[in-house]
Amino acid sequence: MSVQNILSPEATQHNVTQADIARALGEFCFIRLDNGDEAFYYNGFWLTGADGESNEPSVLGLAQRTARAGSKHLRCVELPVPEDREWCWDDVVTELARCAVTRELRGELTVTGSETGYGRGIHVCNDPLLSGINSNLWFPLNPEESWFAGIERVLMMNGVAENVVRIDSLRDCAAYHDWKVVYNRNVID
Repeated sequence: MSVQNILSPEATQHNVTQADIARALGEFCFIRLDNGDEAFYYNGFWLTGADGESNEPSVLGLAQRTARAGSKHLRCVELPVPEDREWCWDDVVTELARCAVTRELRGELTVTGSETGYGRGIHVCNDPLLSGINSNLWFPLNPEESWFAGIERVLMMNGVAENVVRIDSLRDCAAYHDWKVVYNRNVID
């Protein structure tokens, strides 16, 4: 599926400016395509990348450290490879900016929830901002709050989501619950 397939007809007519791209990507943005290609953007401008087929080192660590040094959020986006064989990164970010204008860009996360003797909380899996430095960050939830409301509150408070669309159960055990969380990205500041 190409990025263009999620756009409404009127969105494809929108001329994208560098300001639109900067708004859509945020200050720091890491993009990974499903073929392993990666790009790191700062204020909408390409800084560096990695070719997935050449086994070049990932630029994710650099992107995480750079955003953390600036005390900023790193926006991470995973997308399919564009259908056009002659694609370039400008094509990818232009389509992302078009999606941001129409607010049709969605994201997914895996979230684990648990109720322990210390209280009730959630952990966001494999997210550079919300997982914590050692992937051990937990967010406490109010016991009266539903899992859905708590997850949505945490994602919205941290500027990741505009809202949560749905949560789908992945694993339900006595000690913990895993959900796939689908949310609308908070892409226009």
